[in-house]
Order: sequence, then C-alpha cells, then structure tokens
Amino acid sequence: MGHLRLGWWLAAGVALAARLLQPQLFDAFDGSRFVPSTSVLALLFGMVAGGLPGLRARLASTMKTVSKQAIPIAIVAIGFGLDLEPLLASGQLGVSVGLVLVGMAVAFGASMLFGKLFGLDPRASMLLGAGTAVCGNSAIMAVAPTVDAKEEDLGLSIGVINLLGVLMVIALPPAVSSFGVTNAEGGALAGLTVHAVPQAIATGEAFGAEATVLATVFKLLRVVMLAPVVFLLAFVLRRVRGEGDIQKKKAGLPWFVLLFVVAAVIRALGPLDTDLKLGVESKPIWSWIQLAGKFLLGVALAAIGMSLDIKTLIRVGPRVLLAGTCAVVAMVAALVPLVRWLL
Repeated sequence: MGHLRLGWWLAAGVALAARLLQPQLFDAFDGSRFVPSTSVLALLFGMVAGGLPGLRARLASTMKTVSKQAIPIAIVAIGFGLDLEPLLASGQLGVSVGLVLVGMAVAFGASMLFGKLFGLDPRASMLLGAGTAVCGNSAIMAVAPTVDAKEEDLGLSIGVINLLGVLMVIALPPAVSSFGVTNAEGGALAGLTVHAVPQAIATGEAFGAEATVLATVFKLLRVVMLAPVVFLLAFVLRRVRGEGDIQKKKAGLPWFVLLFVVAAVIRALGPLDTDLKLGVESKPIWSWIQLAGKFLLGVALAAIGMSLDIKTLIRVGPRVLLAGTCAVVAMVAALVPLVRWLL
C-alpha cells in the first residue's frame, strides 16, 4: 500500500509539472503546433523520471497499477465533456455516419495489416487502429484493457499517434488541396482523419469558417463511436481462437466504457450546466469534471512513462511509426474520393 501511494504521488507530481509547463512552452514557441499536449508531456516526463537510477526497477509494477486505476476514472470524467448537440443538429447525419464508419474500418484494417507486415504485436496494432480511427489518446487508453495491452505498446502507440496528429495538422491541407478538395470538403476530411479533437479543429480552420464547423461535427461523430468500438472489439475477441495471450484470454467490455456513454447523456440532459466557481475561475460543473479527467489521463500517462523499458521502445518504435503512417495514408486515400462525391 505504501508503494502504491508513493506511485500515485509521483505520477500526480509529474502530471502537474506537465500541466504547468505546457502553456509556458506554448507561449515560448509562439503557439507552435510542434509543442506536445499536456498528456504527451506527462508521458515524456514520466519516461525521463523512469530513467533515474533505480526508480523504474523499484516502481515499475506499482506504476502499472497506478495507470490501470487512473484510466477508467479519466475516461468516464472526459465523457462529461462530450457535446452531443452539434451532432443531433447537423444535416445529412446518415451520410456523415457512413463516412465515419468507412474511415474507421479502413483505419483499423490498415493498422492490423501493416502491423502484421512490420512484425508488431497484434495488441499494438489494435491500439494504433483505435487511436487512428477514433480519438487518439482516449481511444487507446479505453481499448487497452480490452486487448490486455502491454505498457510498451501503450507508450509507443500514444507517442506515434500524437506525432502523426501534429504532422497531419501541417500536411493535410496542402496534401488534399492538390487533389482539388474544396473548403467544406477539407473541413470534413479534417474531422474524419485527424486524431485529436483540437488538432482536427485546427486543421479545419485552414480551410475556412464553414470547414471548421464541419471538422468539429465529424470529429465529434468519431468520438461518439468510442463506446461502440470497444463493444465490437470485445465481442470479436471473445470469439477469436488461436495462439498468443490475446486469443486465449476472454475479452470483456470495460465497465468504464458504459459509464462514458452515461456521462455523455447526463451532459446532454443539462443538469451539470450550472456554473461552479473554484478560486477565481467559474465554469460549468461538467467542465470541471472534464478537467479532472484530463489531469487523471496525464497521471496515467506519467505512470506508463515511468514503467517503460526504453530499450524496447527504441527497438520497436520505428515499426510502430511506419504502421501508423501507412494506416493514416490509407484512411485519407479512401475518404478523399468519397467526401468529394457525397458532400
């Protein structure tokens, strides 16, 4: 119990340092898109802390426990930040959902295919598929318990997904514009393909005001798909038989995915819209819960960073990056003609 408490304090301290430093870095580099998010900084700081003499050897197993305890609470709390209203108010919902499903299917299929080609553990490929298809870090963390992911797979997948997300913000607008994609179509593609919500919106802004709205709507549609993806993955894994731990273990649906859906519904009903003042800042109650969830996500990532084996990351990392890049390219290539045809 003493080691576990110490692990929580260490991970929380690293996450707090990342939260305090990230805005300073953002300002220092004049809002550069290359500045990592708070969660990614927490992972990186955790890796640095884990490299201190004797720390990882003594606390590696403890940090794995910390991350497993923090992830469910973080995912549920983040669910309170999901706004369903723009989705319900948007037109052509059926076409939009169809495009999202096609993009997700290609992302998952390509991740599994290229993961196999590059010799990745199937669990790492599934994490890449979830992060690419749905919503980056949150999707990876939500899927991890279902596929019984290793800490190394988690760390690598999160690092690669965030790197690719930053690159897409920069590369997607000029790349798809060369194929004659218009402003509105560009916004839709941003929402359909870019990994994290802020990154998708930022990419949409490059195509104009209307594109920004479309980027937001399509990205939120993908976030809503988080629970169905975990449901489907758990269902499929229960029926897979063959060699390897992932096939032999009975996959189940994590309880926190159900509560993620409940949290989104509660947010939509409005009981948590009342402003709550903490210190000098006033926000709706759901916003404070979401903020706490993001901090806990940072705690989980810091703990993962402190438990990672750097040698394994160096050995496997390039292959994960290649597989993730190929999956993104495949998803964009499949969606460009569909978006131009249907929108």
